[in-house]
Amino acid sequence: MNEMVTESEEERLVESILSNCENQVGELAIWNKKHKFMYPHFLLPSYEESNLERSKKLRLITGELPKTFLLSHNAYELEALRILAIRKHENAKINELLEATTRRLENTCFGHFCSEGECLWLSLVVVRFWNTFKPYDLEKINNMLLKIIDHITNTTKRAVPSFYLWLTLSELADNSEYALEFIKKNSRYLVNQFQKGWIVNPKNADRYNPLRKHIIKNTLIKTSMYQYMKDAEVHISNDGRCYGK
Repeated sequence: MNEMVTESEEERLVESILSNCENQVGELAIWNKKHKFMYPHFLLPSYEESNLERSKKLRLITGELPKTFLLSHNAYELEALRILAIRKHENAKINELLEATTRRLENTCFGHFCSEGECLWLSLVVVRFWNTFKPYDLEKINNMLLKIIDHITNTTKRAVPSFYLWLTLSELADNSEYALEFIKKNSRYLVNQFQKGWIVNPKNADRYNPLRKHIIKNTLIKTSMYQYMKDAEVHISNDGRCYGK
């Protein structure tokens, strides 16, 4: 969203994530015994929030509300570990967490591609994580991405969380021609959505709409045709809606 994150802020965030990973070992043992590879091994919400029967689902960072704990809890961990992957450098502890997570994902259906229920959404989360941690493994990334795109193209159902899809594609576009091509095919639709007025209500999911506008902008500027939009702005008008222009 065009805001800088300072190095000290990044360091505090990394330290917080690592501390939480170390402190949740006892709570995670319950999940690991029941579900083995399907749920996080290092990070989860508090035990009270993680109760399978009663917990509220945590939204994706783009605002979509998962229906299952499989998606909400895995996205919770993978987003945090992705931050560690960005800042990993040569930190042995971080690398150990990341490598252990990739081994876990290899033992899941969504870690390769699965179109059943929200496993499809989760496969998209995995692609984003993989693109950050191991961007050189382009064969795996493209293989999963092509299967996701094919499913989106050939189903009439709401296949994936759309704004998370554009967020992921905007990051993959620098390395994957398939991601870039899909963006180009949908560019006119994205431009219309960027310019359209969306309600902003701080009390509900509408609060994510300014963020979503930035995601669309960051997606479009990956194409040569819309690079001029790098200077476009997102603003909230007097009518309580956000616009991009």
